[in-house]
Amino acid sequence: MEMKKIYAQISLGELTDKISILEIKKKKIVNKNHLKFINKEHHLLQSTLSRYYKKSTRYKKLKNRLKKVNLCIWEYENQKRQIQKHLEKFILVSKNVYKYNDLRSKLKNKIDKINRSDFLEIKQYAKY
Repeated sequence: MEMKKIYAQISLGELTDKISILEIKKKKIVNKNHLKFINKEHHLLQSTLSRYYKKSTRYKKLKNRLKKVNLCIWEYENQKRQIQKHLEKFILVSKNVYKYNDLRSKLKNKIDKINRSDFLEIKQYAKY
C-alpha cells in the first residue's frame, strides 16, 4: 500500500527550521535505514525551497543561526536525558536524607524526654 503525501502550506521559517534539523540529523544519526528517510525528506524539502525561494545572503546567515540554535537544542536534549537518570537517584537520596533526619530528631527527643532533659532539639520544616 502506497502512503499518500500530505501537502500543507507552511512559512519559510518553518521550512527552513525543518531543513536545518534534517541537516543536523544527517550528521548525528548513524542508522543507515533512518538516514535513507532523512536524506529523502531533506532532498524533497530542499527542492521545494529552491523552487519557491531564492536564497539571499541575509537568509543564509539567519538559516545558519537557526541551525546553530537547533544544534544547541539537540545537545541539551541529549544532556537532559543523560542527567535524568542521575537526577532520579539524587531525588531518592534527598528524600531519604529528610526521612532519616526527621526520624533521628524524633529518637533524640524521645531519649531527652525519657531522661527529663532540660533541653530539647526543636526543628520545624515543611512537610515533603
